[in-house]
Amino acid sequence: MEVIELAIPALVFFLMFIIGASLEKRDVNEVKAQNKKILFLTLGQVLLLPLCAWIIIKLMHPPALVAGGMLLVSLCPGGAVSNIYSFLAKANVALSVTLTAFNGLVAVFILPIVVVTVFPALLTVDLALENLMVKQALQLVLLLLCPVVLGMTLRYWKPILIKKMMPTFEKIGGIGLLLLLMTILAQFQQKIAEQLSSLVLLALVFTLAAIFIAYCLGRILKLCQSDLAAVVIEFPVRNLALAALIAVNIFENSDYLLFAAVFFVIQTPIMLAITAWYRSQLSMNK
Repeated sequence: MEVIELAIPALVFFLMFIIGASLEKRDVNEVKAQNKKILFLTLGQVLLLPLCAWIIIKLMHPPALVAGGMLLVSLCPGGAVSNIYSFLAKANVALSVTLTAFNGLVAVFILPIVVVTVFPALLTVDLALENLMVKQALQLVLLLLCPVVLGMTLRYWKPILIKKMMPTFEKIGGIGLLLLLMTILAQFQQKIAEQLSSLVLLALVFTLAAIFIAYCLGRILKLCQSDLAAVVIEFPVRNLALAALIAVNIFENSDYLLFAAVFFVIQTPIMLAITAWYRSQLSMNK
């Protein structure tokens, strides 16, 4: 467990650095040009995904630790892996990166407050606002905001080098996340086996619900096909490394990691299928 506790903050820092390094001037311009749409989609993730998780919990009555894990995942911002999916799908990568980065920045300020108010209200988690805000807010800022700023700074000063290194960075980040989640699966395989049916069903339902919410919001905003694909990919993919960080360092309960690990395993083939389907649609429309 000590290895996981050391690896999680490093992985979160690196993944947030990738998000910052991915931002280009055109992404900033896109925020200015589509600020209302991006704000609407960000609020959709911040508000609707936790609400969706809460409704699923109330309807399906999963064990407390499983419910807590799903709620925690729903509260986390989008994951950088969504940018890779959007790239593979030939969706609007710039929009995907912008949404991930903007959602991550918003999470720096909103996540500590939301976690400390939502969790005690919905689940039997004893968290003191003073403890979370004073002792953990700085850690969240260091691991979320600082790497994004560092990545953006390096992109500004060394754009050619960073652009050249980005594919390598993304591969390292993806492999790191995969290894972390596989380690969690291996370490907690007995506990996962005991609650496998509820974990798999919840992961499947939440993934499909997040996709449905994203599709509806995209239709409301009348997004083009490329933008809609990026949004549909963005919503279900959460920052699972950050969820692991909060579970281990703030809640001090690694059992909350069970849902995140199963969620990744169940979600990956679904997202790859969406990616392949969208690419095939592009080929058919040519």
